[in-house]
Amino acid sequence: PAFLLALGYWGLLGLTGWAIVGWMPTYLQEHYALPQGKAGLYTTLSLQLSALAGVLLGGYLADRWSRVNPRGRVHVVFIGLLTAAPGVALTASTDWLPAAVAGLAIYGLTKSFSDANMMPILCTVADERYRATGYGVLNFFSCSIGGVASLAGGMLRDAKIDGSRIFQVAAASMLICAALVYFIRPQPTRDA
Repeated sequence: PAFLLALGYWGLLGLTGWAIVGWMPTYLQEHYALPQGKAGLYTTLSLQLSALAGVLLGGYLADRWSRVNPRGRVHVVFIGLLTAAPGVALTASTDWLPAAVAGLAIYGLTKSFSDANMMPILCTVADERYRATGYGVLNFFSCSIGGVASLAGGMLRDAKIDGSRIFQVAAASMLICAALVYFIRPQPTRDA
C-alpha cells in the first residue's frame, strides 16, 4: 500500500514538473510579451538554481529530522509540496514578472525536497530486493504521466484555454501529492 501511495504521489509530481518545464517558457513569453529566449532563461534559471539549493536543503533537513522521527523525510517532502503549490499558483495568477519568477523559484526550491528524498522514502517502504525495480517503476510512471501532461497542455493551448489554467491544475495536483505522501508510513526494519 505504501508503494502505491508513492506511485500516485510521484506520478502526479511528474505531471506538475513536466507541465511547468514544458509550458512555462511559452506562458511567460505570451503573458509578459517576452522574447522566447528571455522567457526560457527566466524559467530555467529560476527553476534550476533554486532546485539545486532545494535538493541540498531538502536532503539536509530530511537527514536531520529522520534521526529523531522515522517519518522525518516524509514530513520534509510534505512541507515542501505545501510550499511549492502556492509558488506555482503565484506564478499563474500574477501580472508582475518579478513575482512570477519568485513563484517559480519557490516552487523549484521546495519541490526539490521530493527529488532529494524519493529514493530514501522508497527504502523505508520497499524490500531491499526490489528497490531498484521499484525506483524504475516510479520513474517510468512519472515520466509517462508527465508526457501525457505535456500533450494535454498542447491540446489545451490549441483549444485557446489560458495557460494559467495549466499551472493552476499543477498547483492543485501538488496538494494532492502532499496528501498522498503524508500517508506513506515507513515499514519496520529487520533491525528494529
